[in-house]
Amino acid sequence: MRTGSTPRHPSQPRHARRALGAAAVATLVGGTLAAATGPAGAARTAVEPVATPIPLTSVPSDGATNIRTEVPVSVTAQSGEKLAAVVLAGPDGVAVPGSLNPDGTAWTADAHLKTHTRYTLTATGVAADGSQVSRTSAFTTFAPAADKQLKFAATEPRDGDLVGVGMPILVQFTHPVTDRAAVEKALRVVTQPPQAGHWSWLSDARVDWRPESYWQPGTKVQVSLELDGVPAGDGKYGGGDTSFAFSVGRKQMSLVDLSKHRMTVYQNDKQVNEFPVTGGKPGADTWGGTMAVIDKASSVHMQSSTVGFGHEYDIPDVRWAIHLTYSGTYIHAAPWSVGSQGYANVSHGCVGLSMDRAAWLFQNTLPGDLVQVVNSPKNVAPGNGYGDWQESWNQWLGGSAVKS
Repeated sequence: MRTGSTPRHPSQPRHARRALGAAAVATLVGGTLAAATGPAGAARTAVEPVATPIPLTSVPSDGATNIRTEVPVSVTAQSGEKLAAVVLAGPDGVAVPGSLNPDGTAWTADAHLKTHTRYTLTATGVAADGSQVSRTSAFTTFAPAADKQLKFAATEPRDGDLVGVGMPILVQFTHPVTDRAAVEKALRVVTQPPQAGHWSWLSDARVDWRPESYWQPGTKVQVSLELDGVPAGDGKYGGGDTSFAFSVGRKQMSLVDLSKHRMTVYQNDKQVNEFPVTGGKPGADTWGGTMAVIDKASSVHMQSSTVGFGHEYDIPDVRWAIHLTYSGTYIHAAPWSVGSQGYANVSHGCVGLSMDRAAWLFQNTLPGDLVQVVNSPKNVAPGNGYGDWQESWNQWLGGSAVKS
Protein backbone atom coordinates (compact mmCIF):
# COMPACT_ATOMS: atom_id res chain seq x y z
CA MET A 1 0.00 0.00 0.00
CA ARG A 2 1.27 3.45 -0.68
CA THR A 3 1.38 4.13 3.05
CA GLY A 4 2.28 0.85 4.43
CA SER A 5 0.74 -2.75 4.25
CA THR A 6 4.36 -3.94 1.57
CA PRO A 7 15.57 -9.63 -13.36
CA ARG A 8 13.91 -11.32 -15.53
CA HIS A 9 14.57 -15.04 -15.61
CA PRO A 10 17.78 -15.68 -17.55
CA SER A 11 17.08 -16.27 -21.20
CA GLN A 12 16.78 -19.93 -22.10
CA PRO A 13 19.37 -21.63 -24.31
CA ARG A 14 18.36 -21.90 -27.92
CA HIS A 15 17.32 -25.38 -28.85
CA ALA A 16 18.52 -27.13 -31.97
CA ARG A 17 16.41 -26.43 -35.02
CA ARG A 18 15.31 -28.98 -37.60
CA ALA A 19 14.35 -28.57 -41.24
CA LEU A 20 11.16 -29.62 -42.99
CA GLY A 21 11.28 -31.54 -46.26
CA ALA A 22 9.59 -30.28 -49.43
CA ALA A 23 6.30 -32.15 -49.09
CA ALA A 24 5.72 -32.37 -45.33
CA VAL A 25 5.09 -30.32 -42.24
CA ALA A 26 7.58 -30.17 -39.36
CA THR A 27 8.17 -33.06 -37.06
CA LEU A 28 7.50 -30.79 -34.14
CA VAL A 29 9.92 -32.21 -31.64
CA GLY A 30 12.59 -33.98 -33.59
CA GLY A 31 13.17 -37.23 -35.44
CA THR A 32 12.68 -37.97 -39.14
CA LEU A 33 9.71 -36.88 -41.20
CA ALA A 34 7.34 -39.69 -42.13
CA ALA A 35 6.98 -40.63 -45.76
CA ALA A 36 4.18 -38.95 -47.73
CA THR A 37 2.38 -40.22 -50.78
CA GLY A 38 2.73 -38.23 -54.01
CA PRO A 39 0.17 -37.74 -56.77
CA ALA A 40 1.12 -40.97 -58.53
CA GLY A 41 0.89 -42.98 -55.33
CA ALA A 42 4.66 -43.47 -55.02
CA ALA A 43 6.06 -43.00 -51.55
CA ARG A 44 8.55 -40.20 -51.17
CA THR A 45 11.68 -40.83 -49.17
CA ALA A 46 11.57 -39.66 -45.57
CA VAL A 47 13.62 -36.52 -45.03
CA GLU A 48 16.18 -36.41 -42.24
CA PRO A 49 16.48 -33.23 -40.15
CA VAL A 50 18.92 -30.65 -41.48
CA ALA A 51 20.45 -27.45 -40.18
CA THR A 52 17.57 -24.94 -40.16
CA PRO A 53 14.11 -26.46 -39.76
CA ILE A 54 10.72 -25.79 -38.34
CA PRO A 55 11.57 -25.00 -34.73
CA LEU A 56 9.40 -25.43 -31.71
CA THR A 57 11.59 -23.17 -29.66
CA SER A 58 10.38 -24.19 -26.23
CA VAL A 59 10.43 -27.94 -26.90
CA PRO A 60 13.75 -29.70 -27.50
CA SER A 61 12.14 -33.11 -28.10
CA ASP A 62 8.85 -34.94 -27.94
CA GLY A 63 8.08 -35.69 -24.31
CA ALA A 64 10.25 -32.83 -23.03
CA THR A 65 9.71 -31.68 -19.45
CA ASN A 66 10.59 -28.69 -17.30
CA ILE A 67 9.83 -26.19 -20.09
CA ARG A 68 9.72 -22.55 -18.94
CA THR A 69 6.38 -20.83 -19.26
CA GLU A 70 7.65 -17.59 -20.81
CA VAL A 71 9.44 -19.08 -23.84
CA PRO A 72 7.17 -18.54 -26.87
CA VAL A 73 6.11 -21.72 -28.63
CA SER A 74 6.52 -21.43 -32.38
CA VAL A 75 6.35 -23.49 -35.57
CA THR A 76 7.97 -22.40 -38.82
CA ALA A 77 7.49 -23.94 -42.27
CA GLN A 78 10.38 -24.19 -44.72
CA SER A 79 10.44 -22.18 -47.95
CA GLY A 80 7.80 -23.31 -50.38
CA GLU A 81 5.48 -24.69 -47.70
CA LYS A 82 2.66 -23.22 -45.64
CA LEU A 83 1.15 -23.93 -42.26
CA ALA A 84 -2.50 -24.76 -42.72
CA ALA A 85 -3.30 -25.11 -39.00
CA VAL A 86 -1.55 -25.08 -35.64
CA VAL A 87 -3.23 -25.96 -32.33
CA LEU A 88 -1.52 -25.74 -28.94
CA ALA A 89 -3.72 -26.92 -26.07
CA GLY A 90 -3.55 -28.11 -22.49
CA PRO A 91 -5.44 -31.06 -20.98
CA ASP A 92 -8.66 -29.04 -20.79
CA GLY A 93 -8.65 -28.75 -24.59
CA VAL A 94 -8.65 -24.95 -24.54
CA ALA A 95 -6.36 -23.66 -27.29
CA VAL A 96 -3.60 -21.20 -26.50
CA PRO A 97 -4.07 -18.21 -28.82
CA GLY A 98 -1.45 -17.77 -31.50
CA SER A 99 -0.68 -15.78 -34.65
CA LEU A 100 0.28 -16.85 -38.15
CA ASN A 101 2.57 -14.52 -40.08
CA PRO A 102 1.26 -12.96 -43.35
CA ASP A 103 2.84 -15.52 -45.67
CA GLY A 104 1.61 -18.47 -43.58
CA THR A 105 5.05 -19.86 -42.82
CA ALA A 106 5.38 -19.20 -39.08
CA TRP A 107 3.06 -19.51 -36.07
CA THR A 108 3.80 -18.14 -32.62
CA ALA A 109 1.83 -18.52 -29.39
CA ASP A 110 0.53 -15.19 -28.12
CA ALA A 111 0.26 -16.12 -24.43
CA HIS A 112 2.46 -17.53 -21.71
CA LEU A 113 1.97 -21.16 -20.67
CA LYS A 114 0.67 -22.45 -17.36
CA THR A 115 2.98 -24.19 -14.92
CA HIS A 116 3.10 -27.96 -14.42
CA THR A 117 0.91 -28.59 -17.46
CA ARG A 118 1.13 -31.07 -20.33
CA TYR A 119 0.60 -29.39 -23.69
CA THR A 120 -0.12 -30.98 -27.04
CA LEU A 121 0.96 -29.21 -30.21
CA THR A 122 -0.48 -30.25 -33.56
CA ALA A 123 0.56 -28.62 -36.85
CA THR A 124 -0.60 -29.27 -40.42
CA GLY A 125 1.61 -28.25 -43.34
CA VAL A 126 0.78 -27.91 -47.01
CA ALA A 127 3.44 -28.52 -49.67
CA ALA A 128 3.66 -26.73 -53.01
CA ASP A 129 1.90 -29.68 -54.68
CA GLY A 130 -1.02 -29.45 -52.23
CA SER A 131 -0.22 -32.53 -50.16
CA GLN A 132 -0.70 -32.23 -46.38
CA VAL A 133 0.98 -33.82 -43.41
CA SER A 134 0.09 -33.35 -39.72
CA ARG A 135 2.36 -33.96 -36.77
CA THR A 136 1.63 -33.96 -33.03
CA SER A 137 4.01 -33.65 -30.11
CA ALA A 138 3.64 -33.12 -26.37
CA PHE A 139 5.65 -31.45 -23.64
CA THR A 140 5.25 -30.50 -19.99
CA THR A 141 6.03 -27.16 -18.36
CA PHE A 142 7.99 -26.81 -15.15
CA ALA A 143 6.65 -26.54 -11.61
CA PRO A 144 8.25 -23.65 -9.68
CA ALA A 145 9.41 -24.31 -6.13
CA ALA A 146 6.91 -23.22 -3.49
CA ASP A 147 8.96 -20.19 -2.52
CA LYS A 148 9.05 -19.08 -6.16
CA GLN A 149 5.29 -19.13 -6.65
CA LEU A 150 3.37 -15.87 -6.64
CA LYS A 151 -0.17 -16.50 -5.40
CA PHE A 152 -3.22 -14.54 -4.30
CA ALA A 153 -3.23 -13.61 -0.63
CA ALA A 154 -6.65 -11.98 -0.98
CA THR A 155 -9.11 -10.81 -3.62
CA GLU A 156 -12.19 -8.65 -3.19
CA PRO A 157 -15.13 -8.53 -3.70
CA ARG A 158 -16.14 -12.15 -3.17
CA ASP A 159 -17.86 -14.16 -5.86
CA GLY A 160 -21.56 -13.33 -5.95
CA ASP A 161 -21.32 -10.19 -3.81
CA LEU A 162 -23.67 -7.24 -4.19
CA VAL A 163 -21.61 -4.08 -3.63
CA GLY A 164 -21.87 -0.32 -3.59
CA VAL A 165 -20.73 1.95 -6.40
CA GLY A 166 -17.40 2.73 -4.71
CA MET A 167 -16.11 -0.86 -4.42
CA PRO A 168 -12.70 -1.36 -6.05
CA ILE A 169 -11.44 -4.73 -7.23
CA LEU A 170 -8.58 -5.60 -4.88
CA VAL A 171 -5.82 -8.13 -5.58
CA GLN A 172 -3.27 -8.76 -2.82
CA PHE A 173 -0.31 -11.04 -3.64
CA THR A 174 1.74 -13.27 -1.38
CA HIS A 175 5.03 -11.65 -2.44
CA PRO A 176 6.18 -8.30 -3.81
CA VAL A 177 5.91 -8.16 -7.60
CA THR A 178 8.98 -7.09 -9.56
CA ASP A 179 7.57 -7.39 -13.09
CA ARG A 180 4.38 -5.45 -12.52
CA ALA A 181 3.60 -5.05 -16.22
CA ALA A 182 3.61 -8.81 -16.90
CA VAL A 183 1.35 -9.48 -13.94
CA GLU A 184 -1.01 -6.59 -14.68
CA LYS A 185 -1.49 -7.78 -18.26
CA ALA A 186 -2.74 -11.12 -16.94
CA LEU A 187 -5.57 -9.56 -14.90
CA ARG A 188 -8.80 -8.96 -16.82
CA VAL A 189 -12.04 -7.16 -15.98
CA VAL A 190 -15.19 -7.24 -18.11
CA THR A 191 -18.13 -5.01 -17.22
CA GLN A 192 -21.70 -4.93 -18.45
CA PRO A 193 -22.50 -2.25 -19.41
CA PRO A 194 -18.92 -1.36 -20.48
CA GLN A 195 -17.17 1.22 -18.29
CA ALA A 196 -13.73 2.77 -18.49
CA GLY A 197 -11.44 1.58 -15.72
CA HIS A 198 -7.85 0.60 -14.98
CA TRP A 199 -5.49 -1.19 -12.60
CA SER A 200 -3.22 0.82 -10.31
CA TRP A 201 -0.55 -0.45 -7.91
CA LEU A 202 -1.03 0.68 -4.31
CA SER A 203 2.01 -1.26 -3.07
CA ASP A 204 4.55 -3.80 -4.33
CA ALA A 205 2.05 -6.54 -3.52
CA ARG A 206 -1.36 -4.91 -4.07
CA VAL A 207 -3.08 -3.76 -7.26
CA ASP A 208 -6.65 -2.39 -7.48
CA TRP A 209 -9.01 -1.82 -10.41
CA ARG A 210 -11.58 0.96 -10.30
CA PRO A 211 -13.77 2.70 -12.84
CA GLU A 212 -12.93 6.21 -13.94
CA SER A 213 -16.08 7.35 -12.16
CA TYR A 214 -18.16 5.42 -9.64
CA TRP A 215 -19.75 2.20 -10.89
CA GLN A 216 -23.06 2.56 -12.66
CA PRO A 217 -25.77 1.01 -10.47
CA GLY A 218 -26.77 -2.39 -11.80
CA THR A 219 -23.38 -3.16 -13.40
CA LYS A 220 -22.35 -6.82 -13.71
CA VAL A 221 -18.60 -7.46 -13.38
CA GLN A 222 -16.54 -10.53 -14.30
CA VAL A 223 -12.92 -10.73 -13.09
CA SER A 224 -10.43 -13.25 -14.53
CA LEU A 225 -7.02 -13.32 -12.86
CA GLU A 226 -4.87 -15.53 -15.12
CA LEU A 227 -1.72 -15.50 -13.03
CA ASP A 228 -0.57 -19.11 -13.47
CA GLY A 229 2.77 -19.22 -15.28
CA VAL A 230 3.25 -15.46 -15.50
CA PRO A 231 6.93 -14.53 -15.01
CA ALA A 232 6.61 -12.04 -12.16
CA GLY A 233 10.28 -11.08 -11.88
CA ASP A 234 12.96 -11.99 -9.35
CA GLY A 235 12.66 -15.64 -10.40
CA LYS A 236 9.01 -15.92 -9.34
CA TYR A 237 6.13 -17.27 -11.40
CA GLY A 238 2.38 -17.07 -10.98
CA GLY A 239 1.18 -20.18 -9.19
CA GLY A 240 -2.55 -20.21 -9.94
CA ASP A 241 -5.59 -18.62 -11.55
CA THR A 242 -8.86 -17.46 -10.05
CA SER A 243 -12.03 -15.75 -11.20
CA PHE A 244 -15.10 -14.23 -9.61
CA ALA A 245 -18.13 -12.14 -10.47
CA PHE A 246 -20.13 -9.53 -8.59
CA SER A 247 -22.95 -7.04 -9.08
CA VAL A 248 -23.30 -3.36 -8.23
CA GLY A 249 -26.37 -2.20 -6.33
CA ARG A 250 -27.82 1.27 -5.78
CA LYS A 251 -25.63 4.29 -5.16
CA GLN A 252 -25.24 5.31 -1.51
CA MET A 253 -23.09 8.11 -0.13
CA SER A 254 -22.83 9.02 3.57
CA LEU A 255 -21.45 12.54 4.04
CA VAL A 256 -19.87 13.13 7.46
CA ASP A 257 -19.23 16.78 8.33
CA LEU A 258 -16.95 16.86 11.37
CA SER A 259 -17.43 20.58 11.97
CA LYS A 260 -21.21 20.28 12.02
CA HIS A 261 -21.16 16.86 13.74
CA ARG A 262 -23.73 15.58 11.24
CA MET A 263 -24.02 12.66 8.85
CA THR A 264 -26.29 12.94 5.80
CA VAL A 265 -27.13 9.76 3.89
CA TYR A 266 -27.96 9.91 0.18
CA GLN A 267 -29.31 7.08 -1.97
CA ASN A 268 -29.23 7.58 -5.72
CA ASP A 269 -28.34 11.25 -4.99
CA LYS A 270 -31.45 11.86 -2.85
CA GLN A 271 -31.27 12.45 0.89
CA VAL A 272 -32.81 9.57 2.85
CA ASN A 273 -31.60 10.27 6.41
CA GLU A 274 -29.57 12.57 8.66
CA PHE A 275 -27.95 11.83 12.01
CA PRO A 276 -26.03 13.66 14.74
CA VAL A 277 -22.58 12.09 15.16
CA THR A 278 -19.31 12.49 16.99
CA GLY A 279 -15.93 12.16 15.30
CA GLY A 280 -12.33 11.93 16.42
CA LYS A 281 -11.16 14.37 19.06
CA PRO A 282 -8.21 16.70 18.32
CA GLY A 283 -5.07 14.61 17.97
CA ALA A 284 -7.15 11.52 17.14
CA ASP A 285 -9.02 13.05 14.23
CA THR A 286 -11.18 10.96 11.93
CA TRP A 287 -9.57 10.40 8.53
CA GLY A 288 -10.90 12.78 5.91
CA GLY A 289 -11.60 12.08 2.26
CA THR A 290 -13.68 9.67 0.20
CA MET A 291 -13.61 6.06 1.29
CA ALA A 292 -15.60 2.93 0.51
CA VAL A 293 -16.92 0.52 3.12
CA ILE A 294 -14.59 -2.48 3.52
CA ASP A 295 -17.01 -4.72 5.42
CA LYS A 296 -19.33 -4.67 8.43
CA ALA A 297 -19.98 -6.72 11.56
CA SER A 298 -22.83 -6.66 14.08
CA SER A 299 -20.29 -6.85 16.92
CA VAL A 300 -16.58 -6.03 17.11
CA HIS A 301 -14.12 -6.26 20.01
CA MET A 302 -12.27 -2.94 19.97
CA GLN A 303 -8.98 -2.53 21.84
CA SER A 304 -6.99 0.69 21.89
CA SER A 305 -3.69 -1.20 21.96
CA THR A 306 -4.27 -2.41 18.37
CA VAL A 307 -4.49 1.12 16.95
CA GLY A 308 -1.76 2.93 18.87
CA PHE A 309 -3.70 4.27 21.85
CA GLY A 310 -2.13 2.16 24.57
CA HIS A 311 -4.62 0.90 27.12
CA GLU A 312 -7.18 3.70 26.90
CA TYR A 313 -10.11 1.39 26.08
CA ASP A 314 -11.12 -2.24 25.69
CA ILE A 315 -14.73 -2.67 24.57
CA PRO A 316 -15.68 -6.30 23.82
CA ASP A 317 -19.04 -5.65 22.13
CA VAL A 318 -19.14 -2.59 19.89
CA ARG A 319 -22.37 -2.90 17.93
CA TRP A 320 -23.22 -2.19 14.28
CA ALA A 321 -19.62 -1.62 13.16
CA ILE A 322 -19.02 -0.44 9.57
CA HIS A 323 -15.33 -0.76 8.65
CA LEU A 324 -13.67 2.15 6.79
CA THR A 325 -9.85 1.85 7.12
CA TYR A 326 -7.24 -0.78 7.87
CA SER A 327 -5.90 1.54 10.55
CA GLY A 328 -9.07 0.99 12.57
CA THR A 329 -11.66 3.60 11.56
CA TYR A 330 -15.30 2.50 11.89
CA ILE A 331 -18.76 3.99 11.96
CA HIS A 332 -20.46 2.31 14.90
CA ALA A 333 -22.91 2.58 17.77
CA ALA A 334 -21.46 4.60 20.63
CA PRO A 335 -24.13 4.87 23.35
CA TRP A 336 -21.49 6.18 25.78
CA SER A 337 -21.11 9.39 23.71
CA VAL A 338 -24.78 10.14 22.92
CA GLY A 339 -24.56 13.43 24.87
CA SER A 340 -21.78 14.67 22.57
CA GLN A 341 -23.27 13.47 19.28
CA GLY A 342 -24.24 16.51 17.22
CA TYR A 343 -22.15 18.81 19.45
CA ALA A 344 -18.53 17.70 19.83
CA ASN A 345 -15.89 15.31 18.54
CA VAL A 346 -14.82 13.06 21.42
CA SER A 347 -13.90 9.66 19.91
CA HIS A 348 -10.51 8.10 19.16
CA GLY A 349 -11.09 8.47 15.42
CA CYS A 350 -14.28 6.53 14.75
CA VAL A 351 -17.66 8.03 13.86
CA GLY A 352 -20.14 7.37 16.68
CA LEU A 353 -23.94 7.23 16.50
CA SER A 354 -26.75 6.26 18.85
CA MET A 355 -27.69 2.57 18.94
CA ASP A 356 -30.86 2.86 16.84
CA ARG A 357 -29.29 5.15 14.23
CA ALA A 358 -26.23 2.91 13.89
CA ALA A 359 -28.55 -0.10 13.44
CA TRP A 360 -30.43 1.67 10.62
CA LEU A 361 -27.21 2.59 8.84
CA PHE A 362 -25.81 -0.92 9.29
CA GLN A 363 -28.92 -2.51 7.79
CA ASN A 364 -28.81 -0.15 4.82
CA THR A 365 -25.08 -0.39 4.05
CA LEU A 366 -23.31 -2.53 1.45
CA PRO A 367 -19.56 -3.18 1.14
CA GLY A 368 -18.34 -0.56 -1.31
CA ASP A 369 -20.81 2.14 -0.25
CA LEU A 370 -19.21 5.56 -0.26
CA VAL A 371 -18.39 7.52 2.89
CA GLN A 372 -17.05 11.05 2.51
CA VAL A 373 -15.60 12.79 5.56
CA VAL A 374 -15.12 16.56 5.33
CA ASN A 375 -13.53 19.19 7.59
CA SER A 376 -10.83 16.86 8.91
CA PRO A 377 -7.22 18.06 9.28
CA LYS A 378 -5.88 14.85 7.68
CA ASN A 379 -6.71 12.73 4.64
CA VAL A 380 -6.78 8.98 4.27
CA ALA A 381 -4.20 7.34 1.96
CA PRO A 382 -5.52 5.34 -1.03
CA GLY A 383 -4.16 2.04 0.32
CA ASN A 384 -5.56 2.45 3.83
CA GLY A 385 -8.66 0.40 3.14
CA TYR A 386 -10.55 1.38 -0.02
CA GLY A 387 -9.39 4.96 -0.31
CA ASP A 388 -8.91 4.55 -4.08
CA TRP A 389 -11.20 7.52 -4.75
CA GLN A 390 -8.70 9.85 -3.11
CA GLU A 391 -6.83 9.98 -6.41
CA SER A 392 -7.83 11.80 -9.58
CA TRP A 393 -8.14 9.69 -12.71
CA ASN A 394 -4.74 10.89 -13.98
CA GLN A 395 -3.14 10.06 -10.64
CA TRP A 396 -4.75 6.64 -10.73
CA LEU A 397 -3.47 5.90 -14.23
CA GLY A 398 0.00 6.97 -13.08
CA GLY A 399 0.04 3.97 -10.73
CA SER A 400 -0.37 1.49 -13.58
CA ALA A 401 2.58 -0.44 -15.06
CA VAL A 402 0.71 -0.81 -18.37
CA LYS A 403 -0.04 2.41 -20.21
CA SER A 404 -3.03 2.08 -22.51
